[in-house]
Amino acid sequence: MARLHSEVTSMNREAHSPSIFSFSQWLRLLLGLVLVFGLFHWTASILASDRGQAGLFIGALVVTATLVVERVLFRKRAAVAVRTLGLGPPRAIGLIAAFAIGSLLLFVIFMFVQVRGASFAFFPGWVSLVGGLFAQAGVAEETLFRGYLFGQVRLGRTFWRAAAMSMLPFVAVHLFLFLTMSWPLALASVLLAVVISFPLAHLFELGGRTIWAPAILHFVIQGAVKVVIVSDGGDALFPLVWMLASALLPLLVLFVARPESA
Repeated sequence: MARLHSEVTSMNREAHSPSIFSFSQWLRLLLGLVLVFGLFHWTASILASDRGQAGLFIGALVVTATLVVERVLFRKRAAVAVRTLGLGPPRAIGLIAAFAIGSLLLFVIFMFVQVRGASFAFFPGWVSLVGGLFAQAGVAEETLFRGYLFGQVRLGRTFWRAAAMSMLPFVAVHLFLFLTMSWPLALASVLLAVVISFPLAHLFELGGRTIWAPAILHFVIQGAVKVVIVSDGGDALFPLVWMLASALLPLLVLFVARPESA
């Protein structure tokens, strides 16, 4: 226990030091990111988990793989890796902020249906998909992109600089959407990834450097439109409205001050 406390304290000192990654550290960071994301994407594709059908397994796999990367590439003990990846208990303020923004987003669906006179239905068996969607779209992605990527880049850097730097790989992995979606929707998805990188990073720190708050918001953004099917006369307006709302409403969380201890 004393050794664990010493290691965590040492890492906290690093977070406030002016140290910058060496070239080898950057290589290790990006290698770990590529390996885990490749495993993530390949597994989801093989298991056809587009709506979280195998999300619980995929979430557990991605978290485990990220912990292994932390252990092998960065020589962290398991308990320290769990802590630094943001898998510990969250601060309540982060969860409250995430639930508030998520509720506003869900209200957008209600308003769209009312204003457009559209119809909606729940995807068959949607109740059984919720847990998997949270594990896959929320926990897995946030462990990798906020806990691992942003958490490492944040050491020795200001919040905004670290968020901007970690945003680039996060956006890069969304470029494959141009292969699977129409050009306008793919472009909107990439732009959405650019914008929400900052609120998700803010929630990570607001929640005490844990992934749970950003995981909740990420889950709502990705999962809501997979369990609620909105029919709007055959046009593509709703997906674009949803992406616009998902880009703008999370920015409200930036007005909630992050604790100095973050």
